[in-house]
Amino acid sequence: MSADPPPVPATAATPGQWRAVLARFRRHRLAAAALVVLVLVALFAFVGPLLWRYGHDEITPDNSQPPSAIHPLGTDSLGHDLLAQVMRGTQQSLLIALTVALGAAVVGTVIGIVAGYYRGTVDALLMRLVDLFLTVPTIAVAAVLGHNFAGSGGGWVLIAVVLAALMWTSVARVVRGVVLGLREREFISAARALGSSDLRIMARHILPNVAGPIIVSVTILVATAILAETALSFIGFGVQPPDTSLGLLVANAQSAVATRPWLFYFPGLVILLIALSINFIGDGLRDALDPTQTKGPRRRRYLAQPAARADAVPDDVLLSVRDLRVVFAADGGDVPAVRHLDLDLRRGEVVGLVGESGSGKSVSAAAMMGLLPPTATVSGSIRFAGQELVGLAEPRFRRLRGSRIAMVFQDPMSSLSPVHTIGDQVAEAVRVHRGCSRAEARERAVELLDTVGIPDARNRLGDYPHQFSGGMRQRVVIAMAIANDPDLIIADEPTTALDVTVQAQVLAALRAVRERTGAAILMITHDLGIVAEVADRIAVMYAGRLVEVGTAAEVFDHPAMPYTRGLLDSVPRIDRPADEELWAIPGSPPTMTALPAGCAFAPRCTVRVPDCSTVVPELVPLTVGHRAACLRLTPGGEPLPEPATTTPIPERP
Repeated sequence: MSADPPPVPATAATPGQWRAVLARFRRHRLAAAALVVLVLVALFAFVGPLLWRYGHDEITPDNSQPPSAIHPLGTDSLGHDLLAQVMRGTQQSLLIALTVALGAAVVGTVIGIVAGYYRGTVDALLMRLVDLFLTVPTIAVAAVLGHNFAGSGGGWVLIAVVLAALMWTSVARVVRGVVLGLREREFISAARALGSSDLRIMARHILPNVAGPIIVSVTILVATAILAETALSFIGFGVQPPDTSLGLLVANAQSAVATRPWLFYFPGLVILLIALSINFIGDGLRDALDPTQTKGPRRRRYLAQPAARADAVPDDVLLSVRDLRVVFAADGGDVPAVRHLDLDLRRGEVVGLVGESGSGKSVSAAAMMGLLPPTATVSGSIRFAGQELVGLAEPRFRRLRGSRIAMVFQDPMSSLSPVHTIGDQVAEAVRVHRGCSRAEARERAVELLDTVGIPDARNRLGDYPHQFSGGMRQRVVIAMAIANDPDLIIADEPTTALDVTVQAQVLAALRAVRERTGAAILMITHDLGIVAEVADRIAVMYAGRLVEVGTAAEVFDHPAMPYTRGLLDSVPRIDRPADEELWAIPGSPPTMTALPAGCAFAPRCTVRVPDCSTVVPELVPLTVGHRAACLRLTPGGEPLPEPATTTPIPERP
């Protein structure tokens, strides 16, 4: 079972989020079954002795008896009933394991949070302490301490304390790693700005956010403690007679394993059940806390067969998307992120895909690249250069990525590895597909960096991403994307968070790439100003659907869909009076799990008609190449007759 912590949310989990975690855990069949087994074992250990006729230390005249009706698990050489002994041994082993896990979790959590939060000298000192404890052989030291304090009467509590004192390091390391990332998050900075003390920030804001990794670590500790106690008792330094534990029962049975094997089988079986159950529970908790890792019959990436297509793709069309649907499986039901998308991209063409956040732009691009998570189901058809991508095997998809289809992601700092030089990363993009030598790849890297406008490219090959500005990093990402002269470049918000000057430089780099390679570009953005500079055609998405598509001139000069007009009216323009109020589209985009029955934009539309609430509009042709989805439009662009309760679509409210 992996000990990697699940992703940490930006804020503490709410009761509703924990209910969702429990729901995901219940759907993990192995984990749910393991939890049932563990509960039954606990009932056997703690309730069983109250119901059974024999005590664990009671000696009967039936010594060395095989399993029978009176003694279901048999007896040992002294006449102890083995069922009573196994119940007591399970009880002691569980108490020790739970105490060890709780103690180690508390100590490890405190040290991990303090080290990760304060960093610097405090972190260095505490991590050296962790390193010191990691060098200690746990079983050997616990055996020595257990032997020295054997006569103190501490019993199982002493063993648990010793093991907890030696086993907290794993929790500390996991928690520290999570806290190092949390410390720089905005909500922690906001808490500091409010004047909260360090103790309050650690207890109120950080601790709830490390609950997931702690829970997973505790399950690992319980299983480890069970096995550690078994090992200690087996070598004679654990629980001492007349008390017993599972490890002691196994140790006592080793001399009679050939003549009375039942003495070994039953406690060994309980140890196996406990260890496996706890590990499966840990797996279930890990998957429940990180739903992106959950896999099931509904959580597959692509349908086995793409949708059949009767239309022929013209020779000049590089990418042809038909009836593309992307649905994410979620706890509250399926989320239709992309709905019936139809889009064509010609060779050498730049198409701007525009829409508000959550409209389905990036999900559509990820589907084209085959980069959707396991929770997504894709259907429809995506044809690239005549090859169907929906249902394409991953090895074949991998050969396309980076060679014929490339992607420029939104955040260049996240796209570049911080531990490798720029030269190595650009050269890697070349070598993955071309198989050339290292020297040839570096020469190609210099050429690519020159192409995108990196000054003194050869001397900067040894620099790391943090040594570049945001605009320069984005140019490096573009250089990696064009390393193998792809036919299609998908640029997902490539100018986000860049100032106007740097945006212009990045756009100039993309234009130069297009002129040099002849690649088609799908430019995903919410900035219509960016689209106006580079796009030949514009496609507008809203709530997962395409609502308007046409040439840049048609869409900018004659927007037909009210949503498109709202986007255009929201853009500041220097030819408008300075005191004129900037127009904003009223309301917010719909929740994808609760879409309106008709037009998704109807609740925000100022010119809707009654049918808009019940009828989903389809794209209708207005002029050659210009289509829009609105019930107020008819083919040719003539508006529908105006009802008495509405007014024509305004130029500006």
